Parts: sequence; structure tokens; C-alpha cells
Amino acid sequence: MGAAEVEALLNMLANEHRVSTSTHNQALCVILFLYREALGIDLPWLDGVIRPA
Repeated sequence: MGAAEVEALLNMLANEHRVSTSTHNQALCVILFLYREALGIDLPWLDGVIRPA
């Protein structure tokens, strides 16, 4: 998944599925771990992701 797909997934969780903040943070942490540790890719563009309130 590229930047657009990851942002769309996280935004969908926050807006459409209205997951809790902790669930959204868990999904974000999983994605960050996958990309940084397993794939060796930094995701600086995740700053624009909508987070649940």
C-alpha cells in the first residue's frame, strides 16, 4: 500500500467506522511497525491522517 491507501484506511476507520481512539492508535502502530521494522520504509506523510476525537 502506498501513502494514499494507508491514509484512506486510517481515515475510513476514524470517519466511517468510528472506531475508538485506542483502536485507531493500535492500527496506526501496526502500520508503522510493518513499514519501519519489517519493510524498512519511513512514513513521514502520516502527519495528515485524521485521528478520532
